[in-house]
Amino acid sequence: LMRELAPFAQAQSPSWKATCESRLPPTAIEVKTAPAPIRFTNHRRVAELTSVQKLPHKGFRTLGLTEMRLGTSIDSRSPSLTHPNEALACARPHITVTLSLDPHVVSVASEFPEGGCAHRHISEHEMRHVKVNQHTLDDTAARMRQGLLSSFENKVFYGTPAELEARFNRHIRDEWLPWVEAQMRHTLQLHREIDTPQEYARNRTACNGEIARVLDAMR
Repeated sequence: LMRELAPFAQAQSPSWKATCESRLPPTAIEVKTAPAPIRFTNHRRVAELTSVQKLPHKGFRTLGLTEMRLGTSIDSRSPSLTHPNEALACARPHITVTLSLDPHVVSVASEFPEGGCAHRHISEHEMRHVKVNQHTLDDTAARMRQGLLSSFENKVFYGTPAELEARFNRHIRDEWLPWVEAQMRHTLQLHREIDTPQEYARNRTACNGEIARVLDAMR
């Protein structure tokens, strides 16, 4: 996790560089996750959920589905020093990145009304998917912070104040956010390890066969 970001190559006077090195506060990077409420829905039927999920196992139907969207925000408030004789500034980045999963939606098929055994059984299964998503996001935030610290180190960057802010934000947006999205996509394999054929078979015996009776009636 090393994406190099070099300071601007403009030649700076030794005295100006020394001033920047000594007076600027050190690089500060924070990557955090924002808790998002889990929304529960019960309005889509089995057929609709199955068409959305595109199951890897043929012949199985989707009883519940967990969906999420990755949200990101970048807060860059990097203190800078302005060159006394030129339209230049120097800065070390002070950046906070916030990652969130919002909306994070758990759907149970409408054939299984809220309050029933089948609804509880399916919801408990979906909460395992929720935990995978949340754990992955927390782990990704920690790894991203270490990677950004390696990228920026304690270097001083030079440019106009607008250029500096745009450059820091662009580095995170173009180099790091695609990596974050890829980490969340990698959870697909973890989700498949939850949605095994054995788990689908267990649904047929759950709640004294309630789920099996509903599915059989749909044939």
